[in-house]
Amino acid sequence: MSNRAALLRSQLAQRILIIDGAMRTMIQSCKLTEADFRGTRFADFAHDLKGNNDLLSLTQPHIIR
Repeated sequence: MSNRAALLRSQLAQRILIIDGAMRTMIQSCKLTEADFRGTRFADFAHDLKGNNDLLSLTQPHIIR
């Protein structure tokens, strides 16, 4: 385990941490289309889904990983 990981684990044992990352920026760099957000699971959904990043864990899990 790296020093950074050890420090993080130590801090987590002592308090609640808020870790802010650039996930939205990384998702935007993928230049996803409406069809990408829909995937096959939501292909016929009645409303636009582009920008609903929560859906990507279902429709594009490889991007979220």
